[in-house]
Amino acid sequence: MWRRPAAGPSPARRVPPHTSSLTWDLGDLYCSARGCTQKTGLACSYIDRHEHPCPTGWCPEHRYITHGAVFCPTHGRLLDGTAGEFRESVRVDLGNAVPVVLSWIAQEVDAELSAAMLQLAIEWHQALVLDPVHFALVGPHRVRTWERAWKICENLGPTLRVSIVVEEAEPGIVEARINARPVLRILVPWHESHGFGERPATAEAAAAAVHNFRERLLAALTRGIGEWRRDNLGNREAEDASLTGMVWQGSADSAAPWGLRHRR
Repeated sequence: MWRRPAAGPSPARRVPPHTSSLTWDLGDLYCSARGCTQKTGLACSYIDRHEHPCPTGWCPEHRYITHGAVFCPTHGRLLDGTAGEFRESVRVDLGNAVPVVLSWIAQEVDAELSAAMLQLAIEWHQALVLDPVHFALVGPHRVRTWERAWKICENLGPTLRVSIVVEEAEPGIVEARINARPVLRILVPWHESHGFGERPATAEAAAAAVHNFRERLLAALTRGIGEWRRDNLGNREAEDASLTGMVWQGSADSAAPWGLRHRR
């Protein structure tokens, strides 16, 4: 996904001052973007759970600015696509591609799933809650798992929960779930945003693989949403105007009630 800076003594990692314009500040590291020869890079600010810093530098053209710091595109997009507490509590190992892969998958299906779930939330007079990509230890064996979820919720909690899940033990497989029930397990295709898996021989083949993956995943989830709606028509509650059509950003560790933290 990126190249490491040229070999040699590593300059001291410096934190740019908060008053500087991080977008245009010039550093003295070779840029890690593939094909870039600029020596104007600032170090990626990401540090993993073992206190290993990301070894890359990024010029103004290729750096990613978020959380008031410079990041490589991989870690910057990861931080922006995960739970707000991510940087403090679940720092991903530098070699762990799972959350990056899951973030890309979520981006591929988010628009369609959010629209379908919002339509259902309006019909059910409930709220749509969007949980970020987050980490969890699942089951008695504490399986290391990453998940992204879309929920419609009433005042007492979630009514329907749709999620995509990748376990660290099986990083090449994504599982689609409706209320925790698996409805599809499918191999993750290669894509330039994450570089995971085997790269197809041609750009056309790569695009076709991503398109097929996306359509199969969306079909399984939308079919599951439709089946849930059909099976639960008799359970629909009377209108609650306080929730109808509202969209909220959830939180992976929200406490009350069921994660309505921020309205979009």
